[in-house]
Amino acid sequence: MDKIREIYNEIMVMDAPQERQYTLVKIETDGVEVFYGKDSDDNPVFSVISHNAQLRPTIQKTKKLIFWFNAICSIKGDDANAEEIMNVLTCLSHNENEIVAFIRLSLAFISDASEQSVKSLSELFTSLTNLFANAHKASTVELQGFFGELYAIKYFNDLGINLGDYWQKKEKMKFDFSISFQKKIEVKTTTNELRIHHFRHEQLLSDLYDIFVISILLRDDDSGLSLLELIKDVQIIAKTNFNTLMYIEDFVKNFDESELSSIRFDTGYVDRNLHIFKAQDVPRFKEEQPLGVSKTEYDSDLTNSRHISNEEFIAWLLNV
Repeated sequence: MDKIREIYNEIMVMDAPQERQYTLVKIETDGVEVFYGKDSDDNPVFSVISHNAQLRPTIQKTKKLIFWFNAICSIKGDDANAEEIMNVLTCLSHNENEIVAFIRLSLAFISDASEQSVKSLSELFTSLTNLFANAHKASTVELQGFFGELYAIKYFNDLGINLGDYWQKKEKMKFDFSISFQKKIEVKTTTNELRIHHFRHEQLLSDLYDIFVISILLRDDDSGLSLLELIKDVQIIAKTNFNTLMYIEDFVKNFDESELSSIRFDTGYVDRNLHIFKAQDVPRFKEEQPLGVSKTEYDSDLTNSRHISNEEFIAWLLNV
């Protein structure tokens, strides 16, 4: 059982404290003390000890979250309870997936943040607020592409390369991974037998960038790796990277686990058919877009294009 699920289970069996109190237990993570527990309304809470106890308490509240700065909290100990002035995030959702996301992201935030200041905790509150408010549900094609990006992270992590830190996490970016100002990676997937992918022209031809394409052929398989399993694998790889975990949660939060588990692909087939191409070797228009022309898109068949070895690609990645 992973740490996040252990914390979730511990919170769920706690008794709610008396009115206007918190019951908290200390969790040590990467040398930082944090606390999880419940408020008097049986809601899960995350908290850290305040370093500005002399300042006036303040509260921010949304439909699903409360951030209370300088709350008086009762901390459960082995023999007795102690009182501390703390900064507390309360999750008002009763949805299991959202509570687990609340725990996962607060843990990652603490590991990733340089300090547990009021400002940084307010940023966490804002990030979680935006996450819980997002109602977008990705299409089947978007989920397939998401599988490909996650698989690329896992595949190269197994080879000792961390692509996850270079993952672009904003919508409508030109490339999926940005290694440096110049080096860019685009991941393409298809469930067809032919290696045909859809490109924007600027993803293949640019004086500014050195571009590689990771092309992945997918084959449906009821016994294959599920998107849910792949997400959990990458969440472990990126367990201290708050932005990566937030992006994953945001992408799939409106799907239940059964939906994510039903999307499965044959990993043996994927591994044999994961090929890497230099953009210059992908069939494309050779010239720049004419003046006044933009957003040119087309399909390219890479079936007969030259692809490079993993070793050559890794050497390119490491030579930043």
